[in-house]
Parts: sequence; C-alpha cells; structure tokens
Amino acid sequence: MIIDARVRWQIRLQSGLFIILFLCTLGLLAWLSQLYSVSIDLSKNERNSLSQESIRLVKSLQEPLEITLFISPIHENRDLLERLFERYQYHQPSIQFRSLNPDLTPDLLRQHDIRFDGETLIEYQGRSEKISRVTESNVTNAIQRLMRRGERWLVFLQGHGERNPYRETNHDYSLFATQLAGKGFTIENLNLTQTSSIPENTDVLIIASPQVPLLPGETDLLQDYLERGGNLLWFADPDQTTDGLERLANELAIEFLPGVIVDPNSQLIGLNRIDFALVAEYPRHPITQQIQSLSLFPQAQAIEYAEGDDIWERRNFLRSGDTSWNETGAMEGEIFHGDNHDEQTGPLNIGITLTRSHQQDNGSLFEQRVAVIGDADFLSNRYLGNGSNLELGLNLINWLSHDDNLIAISPRPAPDTRLELSQPAKIVISLAFLLVIPLLLIGTGMRIWFKRRKL
Repeated sequence: MIIDARVRWQIRLQSGLFIILFLCTLGLLAWLSQLYSVSIDLSKNERNSLSQESIRLVKSLQEPLEITLFISPIHENRDLLERLFERYQYHQPSIQFRSLNPDLTPDLLRQHDIRFDGETLIEYQGRSEKISRVTESNVTNAIQRLMRRGERWLVFLQGHGERNPYRETNHDYSLFATQLAGKGFTIENLNLTQTSSIPENTDVLIIASPQVPLLPGETDLLQDYLERGGNLLWFADPDQTTDGLERLANELAIEFLPGVIVDPNSQLIGLNRIDFALVAEYPRHPITQQIQSLSLFPQAQAIEYAEGDDIWERRNFLRSGDTSWNETGAMEGEIFHGDNHDEQTGPLNIGITLTRSHQQDNGSLFEQRVAVIGDADFLSNRYLGNGSNLELGLNLINWLSHDDNLIAISPRPAPDTRLELSQPAKIVISLAFLLVIPLLLIGTGMRIWFKRRKL
C-alpha cells in the first residue's frame, strides 16, 4: 500500500474521529454515572454492602430519619463508619446523615449526653437512640426500635414450671429474651395466682410448656384474655401437662398427637439421634417468607385441627418432612415406623397460626393472632443458635405483635477475613518463599548471564 498525502489525511481524519467519539463516550458515561449509581460487592459475604433485611427496613421508612455521627478527624474508623451510613442514605434518600467533630459541638454533646468518640445519635418521629458500638446490626436494630410505635409488652406465664426468660439454664429463654429486648420489646413474668387479671397492655401472652396443672381460676383468666382479643403464643412440649389447658385447646379447635416427631434425615446433618424434626421447606406465611435455611425442633409434638366452628382462619407455617412420623413407643433401641397403631406418617404440623377479626370496645375491628408450636426447646438457650431458630422466633414475635414490616436483623459473619492454614500448608508456603522462589530467580539470572556471555 502506497501512503501518499491523501491516505495520510484519511488516517489523521479517522484518528481524530476516534478520539472525538472516545471522549464523547467518556462524557456520556460520566453523565450517566451521575444519574444512576451502581455498586458491586465482590466480597464473599457481601459485608461491604447492606443486607437485604436492612435495605427492606429503611425503604419502609415513612418519614425522614436523622443520623448524627460524633467522631473526631483522627478516629481510626472514621471513613468506615461514614461509608456505612452513606449506604443507608443511598437506599433511602430521606435519611439525613451528618458527621460532626465532637470538639466543635460541645452544646450538642451536653444536649444528647454524648460521651464517646464515634457515638451515633439516630432520631425518628421525635424519638431518638444512641449507639456506642456502630455496626450494621446495631444501627438497623435501633432503626427498627424507633419505627416500632409505642411499647410492646411480652408477658410470660409463670408459676407452673414454664421456661423462664430471665434464667440462664439450658432449657430457659434468657438468650432469646436478650434478643427481644434489643428489638425494643419489654418482657415481664406473670403469675396468675398473684393477680386478678392479665394486664390490658399485654401485646403477646406466652405460655411456654407448663409442667404443673393450671388452677381453674387461672384457666378462667386465660379464657377471658382470649375472648378479649388478646394475642397468644403457646409452646407445647410432649411432656407438658394439658390439665387446665383443655378449654384453651377446645377454644382454638386443636389437638396434639401423641408421641414425639422423629425424622431419620436428622442424621444427615451429623446428629446421632432421630427425635429431632428438621424443617427445610416452609409453607407460604408472613412469618417464614424471608427464612432460607433449615430450623431444628428437638422432641417436637405434632398438632392437628379438631372439629369446631370456623371462627378462626387456620394456616400452617411449620411442617416436618415426608420421612417423619410421630413415634409413640419407647425412644430406645431400634425404632421403626408403624410398629404402633397410633403413629402417623409425615408431613406433620409443628407450627400453626389462627387469626380472626375482633371488635374493640370503640367499635373498630382488629385482627387477633394466635400461634401454637409443638416444641418449646427450639428457642431455649441450648438450641437457639441452630439454623434459623432465632430468626424464626423473632419473626414469630413480630407477627404476633402486628409489626409485620419489621424483620429480624442479625449480624452477618465475614468468613473471608481470616486465612486458616494447616501446619503442613504453612511449611510448604514458607519453603516456597524462602528457598524455592529465590533459587528459581538465581537460576534464571545465571542462565541469562551464561547465554549473553556466549554471544
């Protein structure tokens, strides 16, 4: 090809057009980046972005929320904390965030009693909360508490050997109660022998597997609470006493199957016993719609609907697997399905909900909610950390207290922040860096030197 003046001019024209188009493309991308922001979190556990639960929560905010971070310029985590709050602001533009130097705002420090460098003040609808240890979990839980209108009273029935929210033994509920308190719930114990009624401000009454029969007067108080439209959560273990609770079961039109639910699939996750019911697939229900992993129910009891009037709307939200059954024989030796006549094949109901419309004294209607679960162990201190048990329990309480838009937020682990190596792997890496790689470099250098010397 002969390059003359004309060809040279065409090449220059093409190059000029390419540069112009390239600059126009860059300008267009810069303009689009101002209109549409896209971020991609490539960390293994997406810990550099907000969880989907936090995003759903902040998007449900109805009014502006103010976040004030009191942090000095020399604080080592200043940039990290500011980026965290900017993520909240990105997903909800109504969030107003500001970062203040505490040394320059002494009046605000006194007004809000700010005592630590890095402390954060969150304000919403005239209420406020302070956070000393700023994490996504703590921030989202604080927003959740501020969004919860008024106090929520959870009352645990006591005096009959029930699970206690303040005791720390394996079968009690102190860990679960701590989680609930962090979500803004107020927890109280109630002994019906010491009161003439169940308090009017009770949002959810919890009966956690009584071991001693209830007195007739106590049963009357429970019946009255239910008739007044109170929300109820009933944990029913196979070894609980049903004396005094028959009227409650009749009112709800439910029955408990004999025996314990067994599931051979429990051995697939490393358990050496089969009297644990695994729930991996959940019926469609607001309580379980966000739960993705399995939950574990030790020695659960199956529930059936009894004949009765249709004043309650019934729904299942926990069911055992197809391979399960209710074992009514002794839990020892070889256990087979069908060796007793009253055993039924799964799936079996472990958790059910009942709802109905109830008219208040002022004439308005509201939805009364009841949940019955055939196991009290899954939220105990011993089993709370298994699978989705904690998430399930928090969602259950939120649903019963009519806080459907508030969801349980748990801190996400960050599994890729540490590199765990075995001792042989450490030795191999050490030898590679200290001997193998230096020898390869020396050998390569010597080979190049010899080749050049021969030239």
